[in-house]
Amino acid sequence: MNPSTAGWIEKFCSQISKKGIPFKNYHTLYSSLKDYGFIYGVNVNITEKIDRTLNYSEDELAKLNLITGLYHVYLFHNGEVNTDSFIKTLLDFYKSLEVSDLSLWDKLVIGKSHTSLLERLIHDRVQIDDNVITRNFNKSITNSLLFVDVLTFDSYLKKHIEPKSYAAHLESIIVGTLYQSLNSKTKITDYDKQIIDVIEASTSLSNIDVVIEDLIHDIDYDININEKKYLIDLMCLSIWDDEILETSEYQFLMQLAKQLEIEASDIQDAIISVFNFHKAHQKEVLLFQQKNPISNFYENSSQLVTKLIRRNSKRIVKEVQQSKELMLLITKSTHSDLSKEEQKKLQSQLIDVLKTIPSLAIFLLPGGAILLPIFAKLIPNLLPSAFDDNRIEE
Repeated sequence: MNPSTAGWIEKFCSQISKKGIPFKNYHTLYSSLKDYGFIYGVNVNITEKIDRTLNYSEDELAKLNLITGLYHVYLFHNGEVNTDSFIKTLLDFYKSLEVSDLSLWDKLVIGKSHTSLLERLIHDRVQIDDNVITRNFNKSITNSLLFVDVLTFDSYLKKHIEPKSYAAHLESIIVGTLYQSLNSKTKITDYDKQIIDVIEASTSLSNIDVVIEDLIHDIDYDININEKKYLIDLMCLSIWDDEILETSEYQFLMQLAKQLEIEASDIQDAIISVFNFHKAHQKEVLLFQQKNPISNFYENSSQLVTKLIRRNSKRIVKEVQQSKELMLLITKSTHSDLSKEEQKKLQSQLIDVLKTIPSLAIFLLPGGAILLPIFAKLIPNLLPSAFDDNRIEE
């Protein structure tokens, strides 16, 4: 399955229905998503019920874990899952959540099908690579609060709440409590402040007039038990950033448990979970890592181009081979510099090639030409790959 091409949600539903439901209740779902890193915003794994035919990037893992959580919440509420009904309900939910402002051009390109629209909205929600380039150039990349979608969807199904205000309220509680947790430290470092920035960047609060100081004091924890446990996990994560649990920090967590009316053992379990996750994956991920937006842009550009080219290599090779002049220019560029005239000719012909491959349409957008050198560099080393990764076997 390829979570970066059309049809991946239907493919996911098909695989789950054939292989069996991965998680029988909410507790096992949440525990597994925590093991996968989804709860912590640093995805490292997915359920074994999904065929891993590709090496997924972190953003693709995030998409798969998000749909896994949403799928199971729908299942637990309805007792069974009809794919069409699930997709329609989830699409209505994300439209209400207003995660993306689709232009007329977007709608023309995407089409009118529920599946394609939902895939685009989830795509924007997770903010994967090409979305950073085309839409959110200056926005930090983080999936720290994606589980809020799952919790909000759960309440949407149970109580028919208004998703946008509900999610914003839950996020405001998280951000406010985060400030309190960092204030419990003996010394607040620059790194602590970066954690706050990352959390804020992944909330829905950007379009709401919120005074942060008002979130710090007198928080009304009018949230359900699942939301409380998620909040505890995030607070333990924020406190554990320096791998030292100070007395003041532990006292804060115990006081928070009292406010939330949960057992002290829940705090201890959350601390152990963060410790175990950090110990198992410290070489793979840096929790709540924040990078310069410009650095993110170029890094993600490279990752995106590499991913798209390698997955479309057969068609690219076929198109390139039909242009002898383009082949000569690419060959020359591998061992010597091209003249300005040759560079313009290479760029023009590469764009002609890319027009035939819809998934590489990003090159045709304003500024897309800066990615062409990456494309040209990868051409000589293209590897064959299958295209229709999301075809459902009969």
